Amino acid sequence: MAAPTSPAVGDVPPVETSVQETEAGQSATHVLDEGNQLVADLESTDDDNDSAVGSDDSQSIKTSLSSSIARYRIENGRSYDQYKDGQYAYPNDEIVLVIINRPGANEHWLTRIIRSTTPPFKLMMDQSLYLSPIKKNPQNVLDIGTGTGLWAIEFADENPSATVIGTDLSPIQPTFVPPNLSFMIDDAGEEWVFPQKFDFIHARQLHCAVEEKRLIEQALTNLKPGGFFEMQELCFPSTCDASNPPTNAFSTWNALMLEASIKMGQPLNNPPKYAEWMRDAGFTDGKKEKTLGLWNMVNTLDGLDGFTMAMFTRVLGWSPEEVTVFLVGVRADCKNKALHNYWPVYNTYGQKPL
Repeated sequence: MAAPTSPAVGDVPPVETSVQETEAGQSATHVLDEGNQLVADLESTDDDNDSAVGSDDSQSIKTSLSSSIARYRIENGRSYDQYKDGQYAYPNDEIVLVIINRPGANEHWLTRIIRSTTPPFKLMMDQSLYLSPIKKNPQNVLDIGTGTGLWAIEFADENPSATVIGTDLSPIQPTFVPPNLSFMIDDAGEEWVFPQKFDFIHARQLHCAVEEKRLIEQALTNLKPGGFFEMQELCFPSTCDASNPPTNAFSTWNALMLEASIKMGQPLNNPPKYAEWMRDAGFTDGKKEKTLGLWNMVNTLDGLDGFTMAMFTRVLGWSPEEVTVFLVGVRADCKNKALHNYWPVYNTYGQKPL
């Protein structure tokens, strides 16, 4: 693969993309690529508008990158990564940005589980962003699939002597970040070409984004001896008590999501296998937390359309209208306090031999 694209100081980028987290300040120029796929180049229509919907401290996102990555595909009214023909099933549009950047939002849910000291996620974790027993003062740290960069930002703040890199397919990270943090546009499913080795590599919620066995192997290759790789993932199917009928809308959605992921070759029930895969790859001192936390389905309502639309239309052959109608019942089940649906969350880490 080509080297990761980084907005380095002094570079003159071929395209500059500015995404304002405000509905009024964003437009999209749509074009057809060689495959007749509708794509778009983002452009800001109001350079002075730095406001954001849903969060007082949200900020504009401005990243310089190549034109091939700047474009995104429009599908069923949502935007997706155009890079690698939109292989990632979850959208990257302003709807997602508003949801995940507001206080207490979904993108940070796993950190909230790990760090929480209040029910139902009361975990004695010493308020850490990770479980791996990494050495003090790590020098090089990599966050794969960084999303909006929230985990990487917190880690960089807590470890000012570390050089932290966050990678993602989408340039949706903030501009104002700790000085020891940088973001790069990169596909973790391709060969990694980082010139340095890392003390710690972190990956969270990469379901249906990369092939996990290959991810584990590449992490091992790119770690320093003694370095740690940690994966934090929720696992399908959800768990529940006898309150949830197996034929209701939520149960059906849960089964169909798992079916679609299996057809994609990236099953959503893989997390229990991570520890074995790490050992097979050559990691030692590995540890798996079977149930790091439980995620209440009520908290998925904001992102339900984003989770579902691409997987159901691309993989299962549903129409967008069928998905929209079906999700009405799923949302009703999620709001039903008489139904107790949860996802188990797995945390798995391993160490590269010295």
